[in-house]
Amino acid sequence: MKHIFLGISLLAPVMAFAQHPNPEMSILEIYDVETKTHQVIKEFSDVIEAPNWSPDGKWLLLNKNGKLYKLAADGKGELQEVNTGTINRANNDHVISADGKMIGMSSSDPNEKRYNSYVYFVPVEGGEPHRITPLGPSYLHGISPDGKWAAYCAFRGPNQEQDVWVMPVKGGKEIRLTDAPGLDDGPEYSMDGKYIWFNSVRSGRMQAWRMKANGKEQTQMTFDEDMNSWFPHISPDGKKVVYIAYHDYEIDPGSHVADLNVQLRMIPAQGGQPETLLEMFGGQGSINVNSWSPDSKKFAFIRYRLLDEINAPKKNINLQLHVLHNQIGTHELFAQNHPYVLERLIQMGYTGVEMFGYDNGQFLGYSPTEMAGIMKKAGLTMMSSLCRHTPSASDLENGRFQETLSWWDQCIAAHKAAGIPNIVYINNPEVQSEAQIKSLANLLNAIGDKCKAAGITFHFHNGMNEVGPMGDSTKLEYLIQHTDKDKVSFELDTFWTVRGGVSPVALLQKYPGRFALVHISDQDDLGKSGMVGFEPIFNAFAKAGVKDYVVDIDHTSTPNALKGVRESALFLRHADYVK
Repeated sequence: MKHIFLGISLLAPVMAFAQHPNPEMSILEIYDVETKTHQVIKEFSDVIEAPNWSPDGKWLLLNKNGKLYKLAADGKGELQEVNTGTINRANNDHVISADGKMIGMSSSDPNEKRYNSYVYFVPVEGGEPHRITPLGPSYLHGISPDGKWAAYCAFRGPNQEQDVWVMPVKGGKEIRLTDAPGLDDGPEYSMDGKYIWFNSVRSGRMQAWRMKANGKEQTQMTFDEDMNSWFPHISPDGKKVVYIAYHDYEIDPGSHVADLNVQLRMIPAQGGQPETLLEMFGGQGSINVNSWSPDSKKFAFIRYRLLDEINAPKKNINLQLHVLHNQIGTHELFAQNHPYVLERLIQMGYTGVEMFGYDNGQFLGYSPTEMAGIMKKAGLTMMSSLCRHTPSASDLENGRFQETLSWWDQCIAAHKAAGIPNIVYINNPEVQSEAQIKSLANLLNAIGDKCKAAGITFHFHNGMNEVGPMGDSTKLEYLIQHTDKDKVSFELDTFWTVRGGVSPVALLQKYPGRFALVHISDQDDLGKSGMVGFEPIFNAFAKAGVKDYVVDIDHTSTPNALKGVRESALFLRHADYVK
């Protein structure tokens, strides 16, 4: 577990659920490694954590609110509390012995005000636990298959060095097995008793390691170049290892926290290329301890849903997908990641998207009908699409756009086939003269005419350049005044308009009916920069004739763009002025 309570004096019990900073629900699932499918077996309205599978295959052990519970392996019935006597502050590090007779658990001592985890053992049928570690923090992760030894992560010495230790289950002397700099955690035994698997940050990134049960031959087993790999769990047949992996831009290597976008990965027990089994929203509590079924065909895990995502008011919110270009910005990335990314958008409350990535008749490498099918399956409407095709300076000078208009013919046909009703022209040429901008206005009218004939609405998206001066006005206003309102609409970008020193509200009021779309955009996650006043902008929509809006973020607050997208959706869902 991520040991975040060390050194904090508390007057009330600290439970494992305190490591989940947001109210959330828990979804307990079973992954079948043979069919590569996973199935929800039970949902909970609060936080449960860290399933263990019983050796007889009949039940799972979980923790909730500082206590341990049994649940039928098929999810039927209710949680049955395990009697742990006075020890009721358990965290998510617990293990069932191979013979099914003992439960090893980690918990603080209720007689101490200060949180400090120790290792305890209790009969599987319940009773008063017996504490074996005299010192804390101690976090249990493994019991030797003969039931004689406990393996745990312990913080020891004046510098609280974090290493793997073992000691007899019946009590006795602690034996230190690792002494590398940084955190060594998650030790668990292979079923033949020969090895202990653990995770270590000694290489600079958290990775899975293996050593002999006596601590010899410590060997790195994963070499993920962009992930931090935690809690390797070896299958009972000794052939497979599943672990949880964090993107290295999410957290520092020594952290294992809740509410992040993580992956479940698997490698052969002898090492090899990792296989990504699943992307999900989870982290702390998802798979802290070994959860393999006794036949090595399945394992249990938990993913989480933020209650705010479920309970916030539902609204129609569109997202400019380019915000997530690091996750789905190429054909390869989209093919790999879009099922999870699009699922998360639905969970966050998005109902539609503004596409990007159109090129040569395809959308991110997919045909129009293929992309339409993907979005329909996900439950998202493709309400618009950003398209880029900038005419050359010479074309602007001479007003000859045959090649440009030919490109637009193909583009319009692809969007019609995909069922996208709005095309948005972006990446505009930086016009420098009135002659150039007049030529650009003529081009927009020509493209708009073609879109109108195809039943598509054409829009021009402004950046900061377009709100720059042109004569007595701005370039954007010149284009509004010199394009046909029946052929050319505009998508107002709130952030770049504000950055250019122009009021979005003033433009909406001055040109009613011309801005059918608005980019609700900010430099950071919506509402965090303080640069854009969104309430008066939304309040101006009705009179201005705005038909729809799209969330756009110039730079999300963290490299995890999904987090910024989530915060932006919740910002709008909780805003009273957004209808």
